[in-house]
Parts: sequence; C-alpha cells; structure tokens
Amino acid sequence: MSASGKRRGPPAEGHGGDERWVISYADLVTLLLGFFIILYSTSKVDADKFKMFAFGLGNAFNVDVRSGQPGGSPIHDGGRGLLPGPLNSGTIDRDLQTIQSEVEARAEGAGVGGQLIVTRQDDNIVIRLPNQLLFASASADIKPEAAPLLQVAAGVIADLPHQVRVEGHTDNVPVGTDRYPTNWELSAARATAVLRYLIEQGHVSAERTTAAGYAEHRPVASNNTPEGRAANRRADIVLLYPSARTSQPATPTADR
Repeated sequence: MSASGKRRGPPAEGHGGDERWVISYADLVTLLLGFFIILYSTSKVDADKFKMFAFGLGNAFNVDVRSGQPGGSPIHDGGRGLLPGPLNSGTIDRDLQTIQSEVEARAEGAGVGGQLIVTRQDDNIVIRLPNQLLFASASADIKPEAAPLLQVAAGVIADLPHQVRVEGHTDNVPVGTDRYPTNWELSAARATAVLRYLIEQGHVSAERTTAAGYAEHRPVASNNTPEGRAANRRADIVLLYPSARTSQPATPTADR
C-alpha cells in the first residue's frame, strides 16, 4: 500500500497498439486475389469481337479525320481542326491491317483461307473475290460453293461504318450472249448479284451499298495472257473513305 493509500496497477504495456486487424486485412486481400485469378482462368477472349472492338474504338477516336472542313473548329463548325487535307493515310493503313487480320481469321475458320485478297487501292480498302470462284463463264449466277467466301466478306463488313461499293470487272474478251450483249451488262449483273447476296444473306445494310460494272476498263493485269485475263475477271468489295472534296458539306443556299 502506498503512502496515498492507492494500489498501483500492473506496468503499462508498450504503445504499439493492437495490430491484429492486419491479419484480417491480409486474408481479405488473399481472397480477392484468388477470386480474380479464378475469373481470369475461366474467361474466354473472343478474338474476333476484340478485333472489331479495337477497330471501332480506333474509328471513334478518329472522327475528326472523317468529316468536316480542314482547319475549322471541330466543336463549333464541324471542322477537322489540325488535319490539313484529305483523310489521314495512316488511318487507312491501320484499318487495312485490322481488316486483313479479320478476313484471314474468318476465312481460315470457314475453310477458305487464302482465297480472299485484301488490299489498298488509292484511298479505299478492297476485298477482292476471284471471279472463277463466284461465277461460271458468261454467267452472273453465283455458284453455291461461293457462299463461304461471301459469308466471310459479309461478316467482316456488316459491322463496319464504311460506305460499300461492289464492283464487277471482266477481261477484254467479248461475251456476246443474248442475255449479256457486252461486258458492260455482264459486269454490272455480277456486281448486283454480289451486292444482293451481301444484303439478303449477309445482312449488310442496303442504305450504304452501291453496285457498279466496269467491264474490261479497269484491269489489274495484262489481258495479253490467260493468267492476266483471269486476274481481271473479279468482283471487288470496296470500303470507301471520304476525301476532303466529298466530305465538305454543301453550301446552303437561300430560298428563292
């Protein structure tokens, strides 16, 4: 008993405090880590959807190069800001690589790998369909075995934002049938047949498609050899990009 008459308690412990909460916190973090590992290990990445997502995202962040007038404000007058001229070439090259990869992946999956050619032509992207795989000689009726090729092409372009022009081309050998007096009629009929397939079977929007027949007047090879003539007989699906000239809005006129 002290002089004051009060009993002293046990010695005070250190001032470190109670840190048992750290154990519970560590357990929680471990459980969360295990949960996310399980989610990741059981997930399945859809490569096709990922590519299309990446393509769409790229387009979304490049709206400024697709519309409006050069040099204007993109907010106030729909201009393209810093872009000084036609559509940025790098945008087309990037899209070309994405579409090439998509076509190759879908074609391999459909068992028709290597039969579709994706290339750049001026400021557009072209999906080329060899004529011998689509049509019989002097005919615009699509062969049944061409369906996988057209389904691959339709699957790629259906979700893209581009305007689409389907082109029919022939070699320089006159056709001269009652149904197709010249290569003009034949090329136009073949382009229309492919376009209808894309719309009716491939669910491509009709509002953004056109057909054109060029006969023998836009060759990609010499017509002096059988191989060249075979290359010139083709159907092209052209994904169109607006140029500076076509993307400028029309000047409004006052009513008269």
